[in-house]
Amino acid sequence: MKLFVDTNVFTASLTDEPTRGKIATRVLNEEHDFCTSIINLMEIRSVITKKKHVEQERVEDVLSDIYNNIDIYAPEISDQITAYELQRENLLYTMNCILLALANDVDATLVTFDGELLDHGEVAPEELLE
Repeated sequence: MKLFVDTNVFTASLTDEPTRGKIATRVLNEEHDFCTSIINLMEIRSVITKKKHVEQERVEDVLSDIYNNIDIYAPEISDQITAYELQRENLLYTMNCILLALANDVDATLVTFDGELLDHGEVAPEELLE
């Protein structure tokens, strides 16, 4: 299965969040075809360094590992147009629309802890462990 990994899944695993961290780590250790966006990598950098207070050099090592081991995509103009239409239809947050459009474009299932995306039908990490 091709899984488009949201920032919050990586962050939960990398920061060992009490419950979500274990679930995220188990999913990321399974045999899947993982991918994410360059936007997610940028968000990981800012969240982990600024909110979780991890030194940037350590975060850069983690990002380099992710970058070298999974497919990284950047939204194209067609993804942005799709995201615009998706937002008009569903009133989802802008970034969520972009990630949904990109995941759909690369034929991947978006895995996330984000409640809005889960309400939209995306997949929670724990569902992959059942």
